[in-house]
Amino acid sequence: MNSPALSRRPTHRTTSSLSAIQTKYGGAIGSSASGNGPGTPGGGGGGSSARPMSGTFSPGPATAGPSSFGFNMDRGSGSWNGPFSAGIVNSDFEETQNKTFCKWLNTRLEPLGYPPLVDLGKDFTDGTRLIQLVEVLTDEPLGRYNHDPVMRVQKAENVILALDRIKSMNVPLINIGPEDIMDGNRKLILGMVWLLVLRFLIANINEEGSNAKEGLLLWCQRRTQPYAEVDVKNFSRSWQDGLAFCALIHRHRPDLIDYDSLSKDLSSATENTKLAFRVAEEHLGIPQLLDVEDVCGPRRPDEKSVMTYVAQFFHAFSSQAREETEARIINNFVNNTNSLMVSIHDYEKRATAFMTAVASILNEWQHRPPVPPYASLKALQEDFVNHKLTKKRECVKDKADVSALLGHIQTKLRTYGMRGYEPDKGLRLVDLDERWAQLLDGEANRSRAITAAIRKIKEELRVTFAGLANSFQSHLQEISSSLASVSGPLEVQLDSVTRLLQNVERMAPALEPISAAEQALIECNVDENDHTIYSYEDLAFEYGQLSSDVTSRKAFIENQVVARSMTNITPELLEEFESAFRAFDKDLSNTLDADELAGALRSLGVGEQDLASFLEELQGDDVSFEVFIKFLVDKTEDRLTPSKVRGTFRALGGEKGYLSELDLRRIQLPASSVAFLSRHMPELEVGAVDTVGGDAGRCWDFEEFLDALLE
Repeated sequence: MNSPALSRRPTHRTTSSLSAIQTKYGGAIGSSASGNGPGTPGGGGGGSSARPMSGTFSPGPATAGPSSFGFNMDRGSGSWNGPFSAGIVNSDFEETQNKTFCKWLNTRLEPLGYPPLVDLGKDFTDGTRLIQLVEVLTDEPLGRYNHDPVMRVQKAENVILALDRIKSMNVPLINIGPEDIMDGNRKLILGMVWLLVLRFLIANINEEGSNAKEGLLLWCQRRTQPYAEVDVKNFSRSWQDGLAFCALIHRHRPDLIDYDSLSKDLSSATENTKLAFRVAEEHLGIPQLLDVEDVCGPRRPDEKSVMTYVAQFFHAFSSQAREETEARIINNFVNNTNSLMVSIHDYEKRATAFMTAVASILNEWQHRPPVPPYASLKALQEDFVNHKLTKKRECVKDKADVSALLGHIQTKLRTYGMRGYEPDKGLRLVDLDERWAQLLDGEANRSRAITAAIRKIKEELRVTFAGLANSFQSHLQEISSSLASVSGPLEVQLDSVTRLLQNVERMAPALEPISAAEQALIECNVDENDHTIYSYEDLAFEYGQLSSDVTSRKAFIENQVVARSMTNITPELLEEFESAFRAFDKDLSNTLDADELAGALRSLGVGEQDLASFLEELQGDDVSFEVFIKFLVDKTEDRLTPSKVRGTFRALGGEKGYLSELDLRRIQLPASSVAFLSRHMPELEVGAVDTVGGDAGRCWDFEEFLDALLE
């Protein structure tokens, strides 16, 4: 953040300016604190000691009446009217408030190079320090003003400029005028500064619908409720023993204070308060606005000073919680992305292995043609049968597994809102289908070549069996291809897979006539069939495999639909829950009976009391995956969306538009996640970024990184 521009050219008003100010505020602004004679600028007759300004500085019609803070400064009665009614400044607390407010204001001014405020009754008298304060608080310049005012009218111009800006922020300034500030009326000035404290430190505090003071008090009560010795009822006496400060720190950072070891006796109040102040300043970055004696002395602590100090705890711990959330979101995103990358690598590796295995089979057949004698033909026939029982079945399973894996990857990418994945040419599903078709063609050719040399079987039986078998296998292949091509939204996929499962179930009766036809061939000593390469065992196996694949795919999509509705659950937890469910779902019904449910929940570490309660609610009914998951994720919800991931990265990068090593260290991201991001995010050259405030280390373009991954 750059310092406000303070080198603007001073404005020197003429006597006409003085007249305008007098007219606007209805008093003799030009009079000095000691009174001026008739010949001095703005002087009244006879140098009367009466107040030089009869009017007041008020917000006018736009801000008249009750303010957003509920305050009213009444110079005549010396009281605050509203929810914080406690007097403008009690003389007993004047020094405490001056010291506390100066320290808080200095935390905003000193980092920008401004000298510290010491006495609010003196520091604002010429208006320059008040203008600097308002510019820093609002982060906006006020325009030209008198940098070195000499005449009282110049000081008045400065003060009025600052007060006008304060009014524009809906800060109520009732019965305080520029002359009060120029004359150093510290009680009224402290009242004005308290309103600034409310506006910029306390007003935005919200706890369960309560705002400002009530919100801050409710926050303190909620955070200290578990501590029996702490009873926060106000911002004065409730803090005198120091335990409330220690409890706040221990609740959020138990590693900093051993609360149980603290003495709870009132005689240890000073020691406890010193400890809390020191820990807050050294470890939490909360400046010590109060002295120990301001809190622990015999006098009642000043409410406004304590509120100002305690509000810093609220903001410090709120910032800490936000950073922890950012780290969790980024870490989950990294874990999801890394898991998908591993799955994609596994798909490409297994698809390559499948293509290589089929090519090896076809190459072997090409170099071993079926030739006489009969023993060789029988040996080749035995090899071919062995191929169908071993290598082919492995290929069938591998192809189904690879297709399912790609479907899982694409479904998860859509679930996580990430860009889709399309395999390279040669590893696409269409390429696998083409290679599989080549294998089927090769098998058919080899079968015909072998059986042609030894054909002695009745043609009718062959045709009958082949018709049934080929038709059945064609339906299997059609359903298998349809299963592999299922895509689109989860609901569309579920509808498609449900229809495929119905088709598979309708095919089951067709296996019986196939079995009968094959038995007839065996009885007739027919070992070969030129019209088909399939046996009943092959078809039954493929049917069982296909039925299992379709059933598993349907259960997977149903589970993904359920998982999508879970708003905050990590993929690792979901996978663990799914694995436990599948392990005990022996009949692939996607439901668990009472015994299976008990075993699954015990494997996940669910206590017997929770298990018994859940089983009692079910009353013996089987449990679906959705009910199973909802039971487990009642306390675990963490779902990522592209907007949440992108928003978190942008919030972490801030206005500079990139991430640095300092950013990643600041939110305490795990080392593995930092290493992942540093490997995959495009790195920016040192000269291409403007690092403010020191060496930020390596810097990366997270926008380009996210554009490549997210939709």
